[in-house]
Amino acid sequence: MVMINKTTLSMISLVGVLRHRDEAARLAAVEQVRSQRKLGLVARHDPSFAVREAAVQLLENQQILSYLALNDEDYHVRLAAVNRLSENSMVAYIAQRDPDYHVRLAAVRRLDDQQILAEIALYDSEWIVNNEAIANLTDRMALQQIRRKHISMQAHKAASERLRELNELETGDLTEE
Repeated sequence: MVMINKTTLSMISLVGVLRHRDEAARLAAVEQVRSQRKLGLVARHDPSFAVREAAVQLLENQQILSYLALNDEDYHVRLAAVNRLSENSMVAYIAQRDPDYHVRLAAVRRLDDQQILAEIALYDSEWIVNNEAIANLTDRMALQQIRRKHISMQAHKAASERLRELNELETGDLTEE
């Protein structure tokens, strides 16, 4: 007779639940998983975007997170992965290329690279992403270029407003000293 300890038994039942056809059961089971390998498998292969997203929220493996941020079919999962990424170059890549503006917007909010923010402000197809990039810019020359070149009056106005804010910050800093 084979003796199975409680830990092994709970792992067996957990694996069974992760394969359960009920999405709610799999979603609850993900919260109990501590293995990064298992979380990665669930995040890559579960049929439900909600279960994949929950697994991503617990993932730390940057390689798997990068893969999911680039390749998952559902923007919710890509969005969750972008928010967990620590590699700035990957965040910048996604900010410029993801097909969904929600994901690009989340990535832009994490950027501080002025050149990339300026490119996004000039060329992204969604005004909300343009405006977020403009709001994060501190490079006056880039903001002036956006004001001159951008075809959108909204972007022109946002760049002008940002320049005004930067000038006020600078003036305020000088008068306080």
